[in-house]
Order: sequence, then structure tokens, then C-alpha cells
Amino acid sequence: MKRFTKYILTLLLATTSLVAQGSKPTLAVNIIVSGMRSDDLTCYAENFGEEGFSRLMGGGVVFTECYADFLPTSSAVSLASIATGTQPATHGISTTRWYERSVRNTPVDLCRTAVTNDNPAPQGILRGYTTAHFNAQTLAEAVIASGEESHAISLAHDPLSAMMLSGGKGECYWLDEDGNWATADCYAEVLPSWVKAHNDIGFNAIYVRDSWLARFSSASYRNSRHSDLRIYNPDSKGSRRESSKQKGDSAEAKMREQLMLTPAGNSAMLEFAKKALNRLLDPRYDKGVRVLNICLDTPRHIVEKYGPDSMEWEDMLYCLDLSLAEFMTHLLAQVKSERDIVVTLCSDHGTSPTSPHAERSATAKGATAKSVTSSATASKGAERFNVRQAEVILNAFLSARHGQQNWILGCHDRGIYLDHELIYKQGKSLAQIQHEVATFALQLRGVASAITATTLCGGAFPSGVQHIVQNGFSPRRSGDVILTLLPRRIESDSKRVSATGSPYNYDRHLPLIIYGGGIKPATVRTRTDITSLAPSLALLLGVERPDCSDAPVLKQVIDTLEQ
Repeated sequence: MKRFTKYILTLLLATTSLVAQGSKPTLAVNIIVSGMRSDDLTCYAENFGEEGFSRLMGGGVVFTECYADFLPTSSAVSLASIATGTQPATHGISTTRWYERSVRNTPVDLCRTAVTNDNPAPQGILRGYTTAHFNAQTLAEAVIASGEESHAISLAHDPLSAMMLSGGKGECYWLDEDGNWATADCYAEVLPSWVKAHNDIGFNAIYVRDSWLARFSSASYRNSRHSDLRIYNPDSKGSRRESSKQKGDSAEAKMREQLMLTPAGNSAMLEFAKKALNRLLDPRYDKGVRVLNICLDTPRHIVEKYGPDSMEWEDMLYCLDLSLAEFMTHLLAQVKSERDIVVTLCSDHGTSPTSPHAERSATAKGATAKSVTSSATASKGAERFNVRQAEVILNAFLSARHGQQNWILGCHDRGIYLDHELIYKQGKSLAQIQHEVATFALQLRGVASAITATTLCGGAFPSGVQHIVQNGFSPRRSGDVILTLLPRRIESDSKRVSATGSPYNYDRHLPLIIYGGGIKPATVRTRTDITSLAPSLALLLGVERPDCSDAPVLKQVIDTLEQ
């Protein structure tokens, strides 16, 4: 009898174990660090703790050869590709601004619309946003469609980032002008009580400081150039901190600006993400699938202002590592096993080398010799391409050939938009005008290639820059001529020393880690496309992949499910 009882208990334990092994995660947490390059995870690993980036890298699958195979790699375009699991040519988000040809070339800003109602909106509800520009289903929408008890929440610092991840459904929040969390009337009529309570307590203000204080002494940093970071200098006999920025300058800035340009933004976001996680763990969603999307836009704003070789960028990563560790500890405390959840970490795009403008600015501010990179380093930085000047020159060229007119409407995301109505009215060939512009544009300093819309629509390019451009081309929204710049060139912008948008590896080589969900830790060195993340998560969660997703599922996910 005892043997029989022991046998039954053993059988029950084995059955329970098999059920656990075969179960699928019901919660996915996707963390996107905007502007992060793939090598940032290894370059600065020495100063990472054990519970943040290192926990994900050591316990998850690390894809070392993950790329975005499309242009442009602006945040909105890339996030839409990550969320939908397909290229911009399919999901249609190929630029943040285009011209509506059917309405007299009316300029259109992505997900923005005119505010027609003068009645004041409820607190935390913003107007002037629309989901009408979405053509493809996102992973968040696919999860919501899987059942009434399924839910998705998308968070970001910038509205476009949050909306690209959310799509047209689910809860969607970002920072308003006052630095509080808000949403739009296209998502909700009133701000949920849990968000309002978070704002009322003033959590975001807790993380804001009068100045940006470095986590370590200067000897601990790989980078040496800095401008606003206050660093402890143990050799200094005077003030305990050296800085090229006087204390109090940043205190006059608005809270939102401080959240966007210091590590405080990441800390505030991940604290808010804990509240969103608690919302998803509400018993009403227990039998459904849940997704939490977190886009950290602060890193992108920091790297654009200071550059990827700055101490500010490096210190931001160290601070983010600490905040990420706290968030992961909170997350894992809410579940029974790591198999119950899946956490991903990736980026929307990388960034260019620092423009020499950064070194000139640092010198003008009277920065110390150590804070300014050498002239040899500066010469390798990104050079400037004046987009507005290019527009004027190209329009003058067309005017000299076809008569004085405003032939060019504008240039956005390196796409040149021609006035189709004018071209047809003058009896000209659109394809011929496009060809003339592309041919002449190659004479502009800094231009690597110029491809016409007619060429992109007329054939398929299996590889090369043309293939990448074609993946990001949408006939309804992209420009008539798509420019790519030479390596280390960025568009002219006095506020930025680094930018994205090129076909080169420093922009398209992205970090990708999948942690939990029963997936065994590994390092994968085979070529991977970032668009494979959405269909892979859909399969792992047991929901239908987004309806336009055509990317292959990652092999590691398939292997896990077949075990």
C-alpha cells in the first residue's frame, strides 16, 4: 500500500512537472532602450551590476547579430516595425511627415490631427492625436484580440513612441509638457485612477535633481569628454566636483526637459512601469495574455545631445542599469517562476559617431583639456549635411531647367517630396523629374546615393543599400527621391551632435535579448532581423501573430516550444 501511494505521489509530481514545462508565459515585458547600439552592452559591462543588464545577458538569449534592415531608422519607423513584425514597406509608417497628394499636398504629421473641439479636456487627456494612420496590427493589438481577459499597456517618454508600440488599442501613456503621465482622447475619455494617483503623489519630481552628478569617479569611465556631467575628482584640492556647467542652470528647466535629458527620466519611467505591471497583474486578467511595452526615449535624447562617446551617455547607462535591476527584482517577485514571464530588451536604432561640433562647443565653453577629445578623434566624427540648403539648390536646378516654380515641397527623413500637381500641370513626366533630381543630388557633398520612387516601385533589390531603402519605402507616404548620406554624415541640426537614419552598422546593429519563458540562455551569432521579435513573442504567448507580420520566428523560441 505504501509503495502504491508512493507511486501515485511520484506520478502526480511528474505530471505537475510536465505541465509546468509545457506551460507558456502569459506576461511579456518589452523594454526598448532608444538609441542604444549593440556593442553598448559589452563595452560598458565592467561597471554594470549583477541584477540589471548582466542578469538579462547571463540568463537570456543574446542575439549578437541583430539588425534593422530598413531605412529610415527613425524612432517612430523602427518602433512600428518592432511592434508589427514587418518592414515599413508593409506597415506604412515610413516617415514622421509626408504630403497628402489628394488634398492639395497638405502636410501630414504622423499621428497628429487638428484640435477641433474647444471644450477643455479632462486632466491627463490630450487632444490632437489620432490612430487613423495605422495600417498594420501591432503585437499589443494581437494580444488584446486574443481574448476579453487579455490586455496591453504601452509606455514611453514621447507620444509617438508609445503610440507606435500600442497601435490603436490598449492603454497608452507618455509625458505631457508638465512632466506628468498622460494619454490621448483616441485611447481614453478619462485618465485611469491608478495613473492619476501616481501623478498626484508627484513621483516624477522625486527623481529630478538640480544637477547631474556622476555615479563614479572620473577614473572609472571609459569616455573622457563631458560638458554637463558633474564628476568627482579626488585629486582636486578645491571643489569636490569639477564641471563645465554651473550648478543651478538645470534647475530653471522644466521638469519634462530634465526627465528627457538626464537619467532621472529612465528612473521615473521604470517606477511608473511598476504601477503598470501591477495593473496588468489584476485578477481580472489572470486568464488572459498580457503585454507591457516600455520605450525609454531619454537615452536617445541624451545621445543626440552629448554623443555616444560622452561621459553623459556612459553614466546614463550605469544609472539605467541600476534602475533596471530594481525593476527586474520587482517583476520577478510578482511571479512564481521565470517561465511565467518573458522579458525582452532591444533598441529601435543606434546612433552616429559624435559630430566635431561637440568638441568645438566644449572648447567654447572653456571645458578642461580632459573633457575635449583629441583632434584625431574629432576628425572621425560625423559631418553635417544641410538639408534646407539642399532643398534650395535642387529647386533652383529644376527652376533653371523647367521654369521658376516651387517644384519641391520639402525633405523629411531624407525623402525629397516633389509637387506632383505642379509637374502634371506643366505637362512634365514625373519619372523624368525624379530622375533629374536624383542625378543632380549625387553632386551634393555628403550624398552617397539617390534612388527614385519610380525605381523602387519598378523592381526588387535582393541586397545592398537599395534593398534596405526599398524595405522602408511606402509608395503613399515616402518621398519621390530617397537620399542616403555617406558614412558619418548627419543632417544639420545645431541641437544635435549625433543622429540616426543611415544604412550603416552603427545605426542598424541593435541589441536583442530574450529572457525567461523557459528559453535556455545562449549566445546566438547568426544574422537576425529585429522584425522577428513580434511573431516570436506571439508564438511564445500562444496568440496569433500580428496580421501583417511576415518575419520568421526565432529558432530559439521554436526549440523551446518543441521541448
